[in-house]
Amino acid sequence: MKEEILSSPIGDLRINESDDGEVFAQGRYVASGEPVFFSIKLPARDRLEEVDFEFIRERIAGVKPYTDVARDFLDLRLGLDPEGEDKAPLIAEPEFTFWGGLDWSILFAEGSLDICEPYGVLVNFHDARIVGFDDLSGAEEV
Repeated sequence: MKEEILSSPIGDLRINESDDGEVFAQGRYVASGEPVFFSIKLPARDRLEEVDFEFIRERIAGVKPYTDVARDFLDLRLGLDPEGEDKAPLIAEPEFTFWGGLDWSILFAEGSLDICEPYGVLVNFHDARIVGFDDLSGAEEV
């Protein structure tokens, strides 16, 4: 199958379809000097007109503050000592997924938390507010 690339206001997007038929547009956006990987769930192949690219750009550009908020949230929820001695990053390597509307998530693919093994931890947002997290430590490989 020929690789499908679409142009968007936030750069070129590679179109991928999951085994269950969901379609995602994926790319990298440079935020704070570092490229951030992101995925956008599309209602159907080539349906970029329904995507709020400004919403996505604002979230990715805020990678540092959103990472800080997510870390504080996990500290609180997991009962961690934010002033602990461990120098390893609690969460690292953020990847953004936009599910449609105001729902989006940050997958932290690496980190010093036990729940980061083997697939990371997913912090879920609605607009700018955290609504929960998913412990992926028991997830099955897809």
